[in-house]
Amino acid sequence: MMTHGGWRDQRGGVLLGTLLILSMLMALGILSLNLATQEVQSTSAAMHEAAARHLAESGVDLIVRWFHDPGSAPPGAISALLAKRYELPEAGPSFFDAEGRSQFTGTVDHPDLSLDASRPEDNRLMNDPEAGWFRALRHLGRIVKLSLYGPARPGLLCSVDVTAEKGGVARTESVQLGVRSLPVLRAGVQVGGGRIGGAVTSQGVPLPLWVHWGDLKVTGDAWLGKSEEVPVKSVLAPVTGLSYADMMHREDRWFDFWIGGEVLVPLSAAAASAEVPGNVHPQQEPIPGLRMDQWDYHAMREAARLFGAYYVRGLDGLLYRDAIMQPGHGRSPDEVFGSHGVGDHRGLVFVDTPDQQPPSPSNLGVLSLEVGYAEGVFIVNAHVSWKPSGLGKPVPALSPPHDGSAGPGARIPVQLTRVNLQGVLYSAGDIVFDGEPRLYGALVADRNVVRASGDSGFLEVWYNDDLRNGLVRGLPLIYPVPGTRQEKY
Repeated sequence: MMTHGGWRDQRGGVLLGTLLILSMLMALGILSLNLATQEVQSTSAAMHEAAARHLAESGVDLIVRWFHDPGSAPPGAISALLAKRYELPEAGPSFFDAEGRSQFTGTVDHPDLSLDASRPEDNRLMNDPEAGWFRALRHLGRIVKLSLYGPARPGLLCSVDVTAEKGGVARTESVQLGVRSLPVLRAGVQVGGGRIGGAVTSQGVPLPLWVHWGDLKVTGDAWLGKSEEVPVKSVLAPVTGLSYADMMHREDRWFDFWIGGEVLVPLSAAAASAEVPGNVHPQQEPIPGLRMDQWDYHAMREAARLFGAYYVRGLDGLLYRDAIMQPGHGRSPDEVFGSHGVGDHRGLVFVDTPDQQPPSPSNLGVLSLEVGYAEGVFIVNAHVSWKPSGLGKPVPALSPPHDGSAGPGARIPVQLTRVNLQGVLYSAGDIVFDGEPRLYGALVADRNVVRASGDSGFLEVWYNDDLRNGLVRGLPLIYPVPGTRQEKY
């Protein structure tokens, strides 16, 4: 029989065990809470680190965009810093001097460009939600520092460091930028003077071209129509997106017609064309020369293989990517050239001859193009038959600098309508067009530009002055050099 003392001892043992279990459970709970807190903190830190890293990388991408599109860079000193400083006789504007040295010569300690968020004006530039150039990225954190200085090795453009911060975690992205170059185009239209011989406009038929905002250059002789049909050059001409067909008086601020040989006038227009307009300049060859811009076949083919698209035209009229001439691999020219809308840039497209040899009269053939809108740089080693379908697209454009100065502020924004091609169309032969195509950029035909029929109107071109500086939107001409990207802490 258990005594009262025994019950008390048993109850005491149970109480002691219960307290011990509760203590262990409390310890486990505190440990789990600490682990959970540490895990949350670790996860939060990882998220902040990832956001800071992504923001720093995006900052580098934005610098690349500034180079490609100077109008997107902050105006003033930064925009001027990113502009090409050297003018080379053949290559045109360049980031490099004649010895190949980059215009960026700063060091890590003394960079060419330095922005620091500790300075209020720099902080506003980088992080102000209204005016900051990084405002689209502000949800990721803030830019702390940005610097641009000389390249680590010869041949490269510059070094870029961007430091970003999120939740007290900072990361710095450092990368070297390189340059791929395209030859400049100094005129809206260039006809003849190419690799396979010059051209003479069709006997007795005026050249069916209208050019805005730039020069028209023709080798050999050029037939003109009535003098009043030739746009005149005037500094007072309004800058609009109007076609010459819709103008009371055809005039432009930048249009000059340069002719290697003589100005010829059909008999039917002789009486009305006795006086040649002042912006028509004949007899330019051999002195002082037309200075036609040449795009070397071999160099452009390698450029397309490096950062564009290389096609070989088959005898069936289809285009074969990377010269893979197999059934089912061919694509129509309209598939290759066609863009779904403005901004759908096809990049650099090089169409080679069927024998993959430099163009000659025996291997050109004809490429037929009927797409309604195309955007890109198209180098076609063939005659081009161009008959755009549809009415094209409305395209935003910038006029050339109106006062000779540089910078986006000196250019007038204009809306162009019914544009069928934005970029460059370069043919190693003739361009034969039907209808009234419109192009914003530049047109080059190594031989001739002619109408397909008497019902066709004029091929009308608005010159993009960016091409004078070798800039083409949609092409990765400024790029982060592979293997140079590194993260600094």
